[in-house]
Amino acid sequence: MLIRCSVPFCSPAAARPLPLTFHRAFDMVHDPAVALETLVSLGFERVLTSGCDSSALEGLPIIKRLIDQAKGRIIVMPGGGITERNLQRILEGSGAEEFHCSARSSRDSAMKFRNTCVTMGATISAPEYGLKVADVSKVRSLNAIAKNTL
Repeated sequence: MLIRCSVPFCSPAAARPLPLTFHRAFDMVHDPAVALETLVSLGFERVLTSGCDSSALEGLPIIKRLIDQAKGRIIVMPGGGITERNLQRILEGSGAEEFHCSARSSRDSAMKFRNTCVTMGATISAPEYGLKVADVSKVRSLNAIAKNTL
């Protein structure tokens, strides 16, 4: 089990003996190298990051630098936009041994009644009567890619 902490006053000691992961709030920092050292000094075991960019693929250079800087003191886990199409490149390009992704796909809602006169703010990319769900086949595919890469 992982506990994710995004507030600056959260102490890893409060979660012991569980491992503590600092989530993608890390991607909002001014200086990722300094922030990584802060997380190490606080006792975090892992940081989830897109390399301070919009996706892990785009942030790959920073993720690689953070992993090199960490020297095994903290796990740097790429996350953000990871798919079957880019996972191998991210793992090989960063040297990461773990990753995070949603592995979701869309499916139609089981709602029987649909009021076509009302929208709840949905856009074209998020249909009003659609759901995002974890996709077992994507999880299996991503795991296979990781096993072949690592």
